[in-house]
Amino acid sequence: MRIPSDEDNAMHYIAFLHPPEGSSEWGVTFPDLPGCVSGGETFEAAIAGGREALSGHLAVMRADGDPLPPARSLAELSADPEAMAMLEGGLVQVIAPDPAPGLRVRIDLMIDAALLRRTDAAAEARGMSRTSFIEAALVEAALPAAAES
Repeated sequence: MRIPSDEDNAMHYIAFLHPPEGSSEWGVTFPDLPGCVSGGETFEAAIAGGREALSGHLAVMRADGDPLPPARSLAELSADPEAMAMLEGGLVQVIAPDPAPGLRVRIDLMIDAALLRRTDAAAEARGMSRTSFIEAALVEAALPAAAES
């Protein structure tokens, strides 16, 4: 089995950021990922939204077994009339996705039976598996501690 490396998470994509017009927000499009779009009230919020959209889009592609499209360089995009039409009036920004989840490991743990029943019910209500639900809870619980250290 091949263990994922940091290089697997190094792919970044060029995004086009479009300034607000009238009462709209900043818009974000990825010319190499049709359908991957986002926005934000400010330039900074648009970049953060773009990173979230990019990360989610790539995660869905991976989960579906779809190949990830190669990220083109600015020179390659500049030679593409369709991409240049998308850019019109916008700005270019390189956005890296959040890292893909690492290698999964199997663990064995003891948990209160009533808590496990409540966990399963909550996971089912959200359309999640038990594992996904517990992993999401662990991420939420661990992030503040990691940020403090």
